[in-house]
Amino acid sequence: MSRVARITVLLWLLCASALAHAQMDAERVRISGSQTMAARLVPAVAESWLRDIGYQQIRRVAARASVTEIHAVRDGQPLIVEIAGTSSARGFQDLVDGNAHIAMMTRRPTAAELDAGWQLGDLASHDQEFVLALDGVAVVVHRDNPIAKLDYAQLRRLFSGQVRDWRDVGGRGAVHLHTVAGTNSARDVMDERVMQGASYAPATEHADGEALVRAIAADPSGIGFVTLRQPWGANVRPIAVSDGGRAVSPTRLAVQSEDYPLSRRFTLYGSQMMGALSRSFALYAMGQRGQDAVTQAGHAAVTLRPGYRPTTLVGPNDYRELLGTATRVPLSLRFNFSGNNDSGVASSVYDSRAVRDLDRLDAFMRLPMNRGKRLLVIGFADLGAGSQVAATMMSNDRADLVAHELMARGLPVLHARGMGAQVPLMRAGGPNARYRNERVEIWVL
Repeated sequence: MSRVARITVLLWLLCASALAHAQMDAERVRISGSQTMAARLVPAVAESWLRDIGYQQIRRVAARASVTEIHAVRDGQPLIVEIAGTSSARGFQDLVDGNAHIAMMTRRPTAAELDAGWQLGDLASHDQEFVLALDGVAVVVHRDNPIAKLDYAQLRRLFSGQVRDWRDVGGRGAVHLHTVAGTNSARDVMDERVMQGASYAPATEHADGEALVRAIAADPSGIGFVTLRQPWGANVRPIAVSDGGRAVSPTRLAVQSEDYPLSRRFTLYGSQMMGALSRSFALYAMGQRGQDAVTQAGHAAVTLRPGYRPTTLVGPNDYRELLGTATRVPLSLRFNFSGNNDSGVASSVYDSRAVRDLDRLDAFMRLPMNRGKRLLVIGFADLGAGSQVAATMMSNDRADLVAHELMARGLPVLHARGMGAQVPLMRAGGPNARYRNERVEIWVL
C-alpha cells in the first residue's frame, strides 16, 4: 500500500472514530413502543420538531432491527432521537424501567401496568399523556350490500364463521370473508374490541388493505376490515358499527369526536420527571406544526377543524329541536375517572385530550369566521348512574361544568342542556361505558 493510501485510510479511520465517539456522547431522546406509531408517524413528527427548533443535518439511520435513529446537530452539539418500534406493552415497560423517556401506545395502560409504574406519576394527566393522533378500523362491504349496520356480537359471529349467510343478519347470499394477511394494526383493534378471544374463520387473505378493498369492490357478498387510513373507493362502503349503543359510521366527525366505536388513540406517555427535550417534543406534537406533521404522515390529527351538521341526527325530539340548524364541532369532551396520583384524586376533571380541546375550541371560536356565533353545550350520561333521573342530573351537571368553563374564557354559550342516557354510545355496565357515554358535545349556531 502506498504512503498516500495509508494516510487516506488512517484519516478515514480517525474520522470514523470521531464520528462514533460523537454519537456515543450525543444527547438522546429515547422513544419506545407501538410499531405502528414508530413506522412513519413519530419519525415524521420528530423530524419536524428538530427542524423547527433549529437543528440541521437531520438524517434517518436504521440503527438496528426495529430501531430508527434521527441524527441532528445544533450549534455543534449532536442529538439523536431513538425510536424503537416494539409494542405498546414493551414501550410502557421501557418507560417504567427508565430505558425510554417516552412510551408510544395505541391503548391506555392497563391497571396492572399502572400499578407497576406507580412511580411515574399521574399518567392520565395532560402533563404526562399526549394524544398524538387518531386511528381505527372500518368494516367494509360492497356498495350493493343492503347491510347498513352491525354490532360487535354480529361482527364476531361473522368473522368467526358462525354466520355464513347474510340472511342471518338481514342481508342476502353467502358471506365471503376477506382479511389482510399477518399481524397488522387493523387486526389488533378487531382482536381487542370485537373478537375478544374468538378465532377467525378461514378467509381470503390479501397482502394489504389496498388489495382487500379491490377484492371487496368485485365481491358483492364480501366483508373485510381495514384501517381508517385506507381509502375504500367508489364501489366499497363502510358500515355503521355499534357496541351496544347507537350505530355510528366512521365519518370524519365521528372519528374525530371518538364517537365511532372502532376508533382509537395514538398516545405518547412520559413520566412526571420528563427531561426538557422529551417534554419539548411531546408538547410540540400537540401544537399545530406537530399536528401538521401527523397529517403529512397519513394519520388523523386531533387539532380542531370546522365541523358540519350530520345528515341524520339520532336522539330525542327535544335534542333535535334544540340543535336547529347548528353544526357539530368535531370533538366530544370526556372526563378523567382514573385518579392515579398520590392523593387518589384525578388531577383534572377532564381527560387529557379534553383539556387541550378546550384550548383548541377557545382559539377556534376566536377565528374571524366564527365571529358572532354562539355555542350549544349538550351533556350525556351513562345509565350506570342508577336511573334515568340520576343520569339526567349528571348530564346537566356535566353540561353546566363545560358551559361555565367556556363562559369564563369569554365564549358565548346560548344553551347548556343535559340529555341523560338517551343517546348511549355503549351498553351500560361495560368496563368503559361511563367513559364512553358520559360526554359533552359542542355545537355552533
